[in-house]
Parts: sequence; structure tokens; C-alpha cells
Amino acid sequence: MRIAVIGSINTDLSIQVPHFPQRNETVVGHGDYVISQGGKGANQAAAAAAAGAAVYMIGCIGRDDFGGRAIEDLQSMGVDCGAVRRDPDHATGLAAIYIDPAGDNCITVAPGANAALSPADVRAARDLIAACEIVMLQLEVPYETIDEAVRVASEVGTTVMLDPAPAPGRRLSCLAQVDVLTPNEVEAAEMTGISPDSPQACTAVAERLLAEGPRHVILTLGARGCFVASPGQQALVPARVVQAIDTTGAGDVFSGYLACALARSLEMTEAVSIAVAASALSVTRAGARASLPHWDEVLAFRSSEDGRRG
Repeated sequence: MRIAVIGSINTDLSIQVPHFPQRNETVVGHGDYVISQGGKGANQAAAAAAAGAAVYMIGCIGRDDFGGRAIEDLQSMGVDCGAVRRDPDHATGLAAIYIDPAGDNCITVAPGANAALSPADVRAARDLIAACEIVMLQLEVPYETIDEAVRVASEVGTTVMLDPAPAPGRRLSCLAQVDVLTPNEVEAAEMTGISPDSPQACTAVAERLLAEGPRHVILTLGARGCFVASPGQQALVPARVVQAIDTTGAGDVFSGYLACALARSLEMTEAVSIAVAASALSVTRAGARASLPHWDEVLAFRSSEDGRRG
């Protein structure tokens, strides 16, 4: 199982807060802040590696200490970083994360070197992409780089999985060549103009997105689970009910596990069910990377009483 991840690499600065700040409000956090490694691309790479895949990261960092620590952390988790470029003109990306008592989060990202990841970087990794079963993409790097990644992957026959996060501010022209599209509720509403707040609305959203060309659309609906749609086929995969401590990175755990399950040739609904269980297990622990469960652990949780509740 070989997975390439093209995306962002960030340093996360997290603060526990009693509530999210309002405009012009200063909120005093609880205890010390925490510096950890993040970025949607890097988080998904780490999750796929924890799930048992051979993972290759394609990204861009600065020539600063944060960048060096980011690479060391990914490598310690088994991610190959040979295709990560250091850019002398930018700092490594940084995310400021506020976490409230319910475990929900509010995040602001300074892209830094992520904005310098270019179509040329993708073309330089063409052979690497061709050697992988799946390439994972998100939207924390330039759109033109995503477009080139989809084009190259399609040319070499590698399955394309796109997490359209953060929510795109424009129509994505590459959707016709995407195999698996995984928007959450906010992203799906922005992409279609329809809020997926009912079964009927989920069907309408999925049909509209499928009309853009993806082979599969998976709407991640939080506590309502996942709505899985392909032409002529729909299914709802229920959520797992757990006590959340920190939801940071939960969507990235879902994506990493989904990619690994698909690389194992599992059927789509089964793959989504495993990814849902992995995401649920991850939110019961603090930290985007420290919370990563491993494949056997997820399967055990999924078959347990806690893992079956939903």
C-alpha cells in the first residue's frame, strides 16, 4: 500500500480557552500553550502511516527550526519526506488553534511555505505519484498546484482523493478527474449552495457534486455520520458516539484511514466505516498527532460495544 500526500505542513500553536474570542475580545486561556506538528497534508500523511501504509509526503517548508522539527516528526512516524522542499524565502506554515471545553476548535492558518508549493514540485514527483495507489490532496496549498496534481495522477493512473478543505472560494475545475471527494457540511454547502441538513438535502448535494465528475462523494456530517454516494448508489454510515476531548485533526484521521482502507481494496462503505471509527477514537485523545490510533486498535474499537454505538 503506497500513498502519496501532496499538501500542507504546519506547526500548530494550541491554546485551551473557556470560549472562542469575539471581535475585539481578549480571552485568557487555560494553562500553557502547546506547540505541535500539523497541517492537513502532514496530518493525513501521519494518519495513513499509522494505518499501515507506506506514505510519501510532497510539500514545502521554510528553512527554520519549525520546518526541521516538522520533518523529524513525520519521519519518526514512518513518512518518507524525500519530496519535501525547503524554501529560503518563506517561513514554515503556522496554525493558531483555540480549543473550547467541548473539544471543538477554531483555527487560523498562516500558509508560509505551503503557498510556495508549485506545479513544478508536482511534476518533479511524477514518478513517485505513479508508483502509488492513491494520491491525497487538500486545499491548504495553491489551487494551480492541486490542478496539476490531479492532472498528473490521472495521466499515470493513480487514484485521486480530494479533501476540499478549507472550503474552496471558487469552482474547482479539477473535479472531473477526482475519484473520491470528501467535503464536510460547510464545504459541501459552499460548493453546491445546499446545506446537507436532511437526508433529502444530502441526496441533492451528492447528486450535484457527482454531476461535476467525481466517481464517489462522501459527505462527512459530524455526529450524523457519513453520506456515501456513487452514481446509482447511496448509503449512510452512522457516527460512533464517544466523549470528545479534542476534535483537532479528526477529519484528517478520517481521510488518512479512508485512503489506507481503499488502498487495501476494501469496498467503499466498509472503508468509510473504518475511517469513521478511527476518527471517533482519535477525538477521545488530545493532539492531532498524539491522538493517532493504529489499524488493529481501530478494528478492535469498531467491533467493541463502544465502537458499535452510533
